[in-house]
Amino acid sequence: MSLQIVNARLLDPATGTDAIGGVFIDKGVIKEFRTGTGVSFKNAKETIDAGGLCLAPGLIDLRAKTGEPGEEHKETLATASRAALSGGITSLVVMPDTRPVIDDVALVQFIAERGRETAFARVYPAGGLTVGLAGEAMSEIGLMAEAGAVLFTNGDWPVASAQVMKRVMTYAASRGAIVMSRPDDHTLAGNGVMNAGDFAARHGLSGIPVEAEWIGAMRDTILAQQTGCTLILDQVTSERTLDEVRNAKQSGAKVFVTVAAHSLFFNELDVGDYLTYCKVNPPFRTERMRGGLIRAVQSGAIDAVVSAHDPQPPEEKRLPFGEAAFGAAGLETVLPCLMTLAAEGCFSLLEALAPVTIGPASILGLPQGRIAEGAPADLILFDPGKPWLCDRDHLLSRSKNSPFDGRRLQGRVMRTFVGGRTVFER
Repeated sequence: MSLQIVNARLLDPATGTDAIGGVFIDKGVIKEFRTGTGVSFKNAKETIDAGGLCLAPGLIDLRAKTGEPGEEHKETLATASRAALSGGITSLVVMPDTRPVIDDVALVQFIAERGRETAFARVYPAGGLTVGLAGEAMSEIGLMAEAGAVLFTNGDWPVASAQVMKRVMTYAASRGAIVMSRPDDHTLAGNGVMNAGDFAARHGLSGIPVEAEWIGAMRDTILAQQTGCTLILDQVTSERTLDEVRNAKQSGAKVFVTVAAHSLFFNELDVGDYLTYCKVNPPFRTERMRGGLIRAVQSGAIDAVVSAHDPQPPEEKRLPFGEAAFGAAGLETVLPCLMTLAAEGCFSLLEALAPVTIGPASILGLPQGRIAEGAPADLILFDPGKPWLCDRDHLLSRSKNSPFDGRRLQGRVMRTFVGGRTVFER
């Protein structure tokens, strides 16, 4: 059925569009869009008057965990999709670190089929980079890619062996596959639980030094240059890592970088009095490092902002800080996080939206993430200035472990479309 959305503020980072206008949708794709007041389209059978709300491409999240298969009490594809759509995320890449690990063709196909059956968001499986994520034997990358895996990662545990990593990246390059890697040297990070520094020392907590990230980033970017592999450095936390990426790109390497939305909002002091909802890996860094990440979003040095959604049940979080599980629920707070920072003057709305729309779409080669003729009509109507209080009990995710709990935020999704169909309305 044809639909027109009129009287909207069109925001499209792909073209730099920020203007009043409208969009005409037919058979699930954008047929036409125009800027200007009073825009209307002939032959539209349904009209939605946006009333000045912002209309933007649906968000694309390159990193979300679920518990399916094996730990559905944490999150299912259906509950993750519901939470994602309420936060404006219309496409999400699900990580392979489940039980069992998504490291073979059958499980990739299972995730893709379950996504189509139970989720209204577009679900893309990521395949395990090594068998069982053990970091020893290469998984069936070529076959999983043919089955629908959009990238390959070892999840939270980077491959320790440089020899194995080089072998895997060489093969991935030959198949045109994308490798996502957490830049980390676990021999240096050890059993740390928060950012290494004076604050951790005063709290009697073991630290995760940022040097572990730098060393991991240097190793992986060098291997990307040598093998020709397309590499995503996952959830970086410091400007020095970004410098490594910039140097690698200048040398011709195909390297991209992501940052977790919560790393833009919080610093190590937010751990406060041992708040386990703020226990994440990589950890919240110093305020100076957080400022560096914000400047990188503003300059376009960050290719994608991810939710880093990692649902954990209460029994895994309500423990002493050192024993609690890492992870934060994040699907519903990516857009509000970015809109709140934009309201504070950290960056413009287009700068905020670029790394969650056209940025990840370009990395994966997806047709969505833009307002363009022929593109899938995956869109969101949102109010960037609408204030709200994040209450974990009102989140739609099955797990409620959000570091934003109790925080006052700005920006609220009012309506979400996937393929031109309303899949969420507040």
